[in-house]
Amino acid sequence: MRKSIRKLIKGKQVFGEGASRIVYDLGNGYVLKVAKSKKAIKYNKREIRIYKSVPSTIKKHLAEIIHYGRSWLIMKKYDRKFPKSRQYVSKLNTLKSKFRKNGITPFDITRDNLRLNTSGKIKVIDYGNFKLHNRRRG
Repeated sequence: MRKSIRKLIKGKQVFGEGASRIVYDLGNGYVLKVAKSKKAIKYNKREIRIYKSVPSTIKKHLAEIIHYGRSWLIMKKYDRKFPKSRQYVSKLNTLKSKFRKNGITPFDITRDNLRLNTSGKIKVIDYGNFKLHNRRRG
């Protein structure tokens, strides 16, 4: 791990950990995702590519990426858990359809990688395994 990342996470709390990445709470409304493997670096790159290339109608549902490097990225932190209600399950199904219509296959959307922002809008906090399809415009 690079010295600059070690300095950034020194004294910070681990917010979550998956098979390939560790997430640190930076204490300022943002989290730092650090890759633990080459595969995780690909997830980071994919999240960055998706976030930078999708239309705003999709981007508003993705956790905001504010800064990144090769093996890490900083995202806005969302604390509100995704509810189990029928209303939100319906909203999620609509969102999945919206992703597909915009050339994104939303693999592995679970309650663990969904949150709500302060106005109740669904935010996907982990989209590293989504597939972005190249679409031809014509």
